Amino acid sequence: MNNIKERIYVLGATGNIGPFVLKELIKEQVQITAYTRTPEKLYKAIPEAQEHQQLSIVQGGFDDLTPFNESIGGHTRLFLLVPDIKDMTRIKIELGKKAYDAGVKQIVDLSVQSLPWRYYLVSLPHQETEKALFYYSNRKSSTLVSLRPSNFMTNMLFSLETIQKQDMFMEELDPSELQEWISPNDIGQIAARILMEPIEKHGDSAYELIGDVKTPQERAVMFSKILGRPIEYQQVEPQVIYDTFIKMGFDHALAYSVSTFSAKNPTVTRGLQILLGRKPETVYEWLEKNKDTFLSKN
Repeated sequence: MNNIKERIYVLGATGNIGPFVLKELIKEQVQITAYTRTPEKLYKAIPEAQEHQQLSIVQGGFDDLTPFNESIGGHTRLFLLVPDIKDMTRIKIELGKKAYDAGVKQIVDLSVQSLPWRYYLVSLPHQETEKALFYYSNRKSSTLVSLRPSNFMTNMLFSLETIQKQDMFMEELDPSELQEWISPNDIGQIAARILMEPIEKHGDSAYELIGDVKTPQERAVMFSKILGRPIEYQQVEPQVIYDTFIKMGFDHALAYSVSTFSAKNPTVTRGLQILLGRKPETVYEWLEKNKDTFLSKN
């Protein structure tokens, strides 16, 4: 990639994935624009960003896209990430079309794991966005790369309280049922690599991202070994998980998908090492890295 000519715009710069994208781009001395509601949060998450002279920050949110619309001009690529908010479909499509109209040649979109059309309501905004931007990008002689991640490893933090206080975690899965996982760090690094590689290399690719598969019982053994005390897995009815997520403030669509999803053919994505340039992070490695979070009770 010609770093002098490329300008990369990153949405979701202070979320779960964006900081990993930015860290990789900063290493390569790329011209970057980061879109965030809270710039101070960005500097806290990525201290090295303060020293990167080729980083510009645009303060803005998704309720008013004016800051984005006024700053996207002159960029060649866009990392498109919009959190699960009301009107996500409209917002993602509007952002994508505005980027293509402004001359962006490649969008790397954080989408959702491949599922049948309308299989879950929570995945529909991403599916609709992919379709709309795929056809729009072709009319603009641009490309759309879709990243389709499985279950984020950070989702294990939903069990933080029960692990700390009750030495257990609960899910609806059978103890021996395989579940798919992907590290947010791996997602961010893959996105950054694609954004820095020749556009024609990836074209309009869509990549499934599954970095590891483990059963709940296997994870219980890992938790026990890493934390130094017995951690048990408890299988509960889907209704219990659904009610838990509703009480946490999540809507029906997300709570229903979390409490009922079952992987059809859980297996690690064979091409992940090609996209990463290394082996993907395993569940055990992620737990080791986040050991102190699970140990702390503050």
